[in-house]
Amino acid sequence: MVQISDVAKIRQRWIDAGSPACERHNLDQEFHLGARDTDWACLNCGEEFSRQEVRAMRDADGN
Repeated sequence: MVQISDVAKIRQRWIDAGSPACERHNLDQEFHLGARDTDWACLNCGEEFSRQEVRAMRDADGN
């Protein structure tokens, strides 16, 4: 579980580091003020994904 405000900080750190390539294997569901959001975010780079995108990535990885 990751707060949307924390995702923005993660994304800014990633940008400050030069935005290197990210495999996005560290996904977690976003929450806003304790309420579940429908999006997921990469805890490495801060990129956000819809539930459908996460499902497609997991299917492609065989998970």
